[in-house]
Amino acid sequence: MEVRAADRSERDQVLDLLSLWYNDSEFFARYNQLDPRFRDDLCLVARDGARLVSTVQIFDRTINLDGHAIPMGGIGSVFTLEEYRHKGVASALMRLAVDTMVREGFEVSLLFAERLTFYSQFGWRAVERKFSILAGAAGIKAPSHFVPTHFLIDVFDETRDLAAIAEIHRAYSGRFNVSAIRDHASWRANLEFAGNQPMRPGVGSKEYFIVCRDAGRIAAYARVTRFHGVSMVMEFGYVAGALDAMLATFKYLGEVASGSSISFQRAGDHRRAALLRGEDSTAESGLLISHTAQDPGLEHRIREAGCPVAHHTDDNYMWRILAPAKLARRFAMTPEAASAHAFETFQDSHSLFWTADRF
Repeated sequence: MEVRAADRSERDQVLDLLSLWYNDSEFFARYNQLDPRFRDDLCLVARDGARLVSTVQIFDRTINLDGHAIPMGGIGSVFTLEEYRHKGVASALMRLAVDTMVREGFEVSLLFAERLTFYSQFGWRAVERKFSILAGAAGIKAPSHFVPTHFLIDVFDETRDLAAIAEIHRAYSGRFNVSAIRDHASWRANLEFAGNQPMRPGVGSKEYFIVCRDAGRIAAYARVTRFHGVSMVMEFGYVAGALDAMLATFKYLGEVASGSSISFQRAGDHRRAALLRGEDSTAESGLLISHTAQDPGLEHRIREAGCPVAHHTDDNYMWRILAPAKLARRFAMTPEAASAHAFETFQDSHSLFWTADRF
């Protein structure tokens, strides 16, 4: 059994192997072809003779920790042929992944998993994080100065809107620890594969991306997808002081999800609003899920507007420290204290990692 980094000539074989997972090689190809940080030496494989039998990919990302830009290795696209499972093949790849990330200068690592025991043996630790459930978003009632018709709900247009959205993301998401840092190239790639899973062939990358305009300017935005069959706001942001625009955006999405009449003016092609209802007419609708715990001011305004905020705990979120000495130098702590501080930050409810940045 040969365990190593993939050769460029093996890209198609890797995609053929991954296509056996969801029967959708195009989903995985999007990452390989569109991610500006994709490198063959971060795509690891196990080969048995003429066959690739297992693979794992390291996703090169950068996150904010206490104002430091920290290199993060994301673990994803982990797949092993059924007949090679429980034989140590995936374990060998995970050990190689750790060695590779350390060698390449990554300081922390993140993965999303249900097999917590498997990954914990290689140093990853499950961390709880909070999602927010806004089941009554359609009924948001804000103060008297909040007039729904004052806002225009428009569909995001990359050419027209990306610069403004990227600036809102930098200013809003950049306030929070653990948020991913995106340059222009990363933004454009993220728009192609944000946070989605290939639930079945051809539907993995759909999202409903809207902006809320106040007097013509973009004051807030939200990105929605169907994630494991649930309507999820996988990222949002608003201009400083524009809480009303954010509430208007949530109210609009709640109206769409629940089939209520729409209170807002709209522009653009809103056919993807159907993602909020799903294809199964018997499925529960009107459920809007997003992160809000990181933003107590926003949560307060949502509750003040008559919409209860419930929290759902997710523990399929695992982190690993790869370079404690580097973190120690950044934070002026001992390596042990720096590692402990990082984990405290990962699980702090005021930290934020958008679903849109999943890999």
